[in-house]
Amino acid sequence: MNRRRFISGALGVPACSLILQRCSRPADRGLAATANKVNAPSGTPYPLVALPGKAPLGQVYDRPPNYETPTSHLIGDRTYPYTNSEYYYVRYREADIRSISRDDFRLRVGGESARTTLNLTLHDLQKFPRVEIGAVGECTGEGRGLVRPVVPGLPWTKGDLSCALWAGASLKAVLEQAGVKPGAAQVAFKGGRIISLMKPEYWRACPLETVMQPDVLLAYEMNGADLPLWNGYPLRLVVPGAYAPVWVKQVREVEIRSTPHPLEWSGRPITPGELKTYSLITTPPDGTLVPIASPVTLTGVAWDSGKGIAKVEISRDDGSTWEEAQIERSYGKYVWRIWHYILRTPPKGEFRILSRATSVDGETQPMDVSAEIVKAGARKNNAVRTYAAVLIGV
Repeated sequence: MNRRRFISGALGVPACSLILQRCSRPADRGLAATANKVNAPSGTPYPLVALPGKAPLGQVYDRPPNYETPTSHLIGDRTYPYTNSEYYYVRYREADIRSISRDDFRLRVGGESARTTLNLTLHDLQKFPRVEIGAVGECTGEGRGLVRPVVPGLPWTKGDLSCALWAGASLKAVLEQAGVKPGAAQVAFKGGRIISLMKPEYWRACPLETVMQPDVLLAYEMNGADLPLWNGYPLRLVVPGAYAPVWVKQVREVEIRSTPHPLEWSGRPITPGELKTYSLITTPPDGTLVPIASPVTLTGVAWDSGKGIAKVEISRDDGSTWEEAQIERSYGKYVWRIWHYILRTPPKGEFRILSRATSVDGETQPMDVSAEIVKAGARKNNAVRTYAAVLIGV
């Protein structure tokens, strides 16, 4: 089932009675219109700013550019179920992002554990087996700005993620052409430009077995078009099912190595970094005024590392009881699942809605942030209460 069928046919209720802030009773239309006029939140607490070629995004930080997707735009209309490219979030560690022209671009593939060195143009890369796959891109800092007490780091709320259809060259095929020597353990990727005197180059590394999977690609397309500059043009690494910090943008060099790269940026142990199980409500956004005693449709997304989402549940009483939401069909193992739930009688005043997802292997989101997650800078936090939606019944 897709969103359009759900809204028009769920439980036999007319579509107009299910859409946010609309009601089938004439007496409620004025109230709904007033709610829209007084309070129309976007789904990000940050000022909306449009970078060149982008729609207005929540400006978490301007230099380096870090902009989150308003929750109301996580699910795209033209690219459903993916995020429209102009709303895909922006995450950079460099203050000055410069475009690399298609004609000047070269990718060097080599390293001490490679049998030969390749120097590839984009045209060369397009000759390799093409991989096309939908996948969620999510930073490890997703939700950090919602954790209390405050945790150091970029204060992302709910929009430090998006989902897109990626296309590009099979990384496995590229590495095999370069030749992988026995003893190779890691593959390191260099992207961007000089960003500091302490670490003059930006490198991230992945275990060899992770990037030799058939779904991993060097992407030159997003949602059927060239990558936007702000999302890695002309080439970026895409590792479906893994957190996006290893999805290096503007990839210029690839090294096959038997030892760790000395300039690897994270400074943390090299692991696959598989996504945990998450869910959140995309619409209505936080702070929305909704008419009481009228049905309101909640729409949201749920995702994990590719194991699959078994169910999504909703609680209106802070987790004392749960009811299952209706999940749309799968659009691919790494694509988020879109879900819907009809909230029938929201109370007057402020109230919270919790959502939690369970993967097919039984992994369920924890209710609260653990001390270990807080100590780690709130990285990989998927706690239910962090992503609660706050609505206001009027």
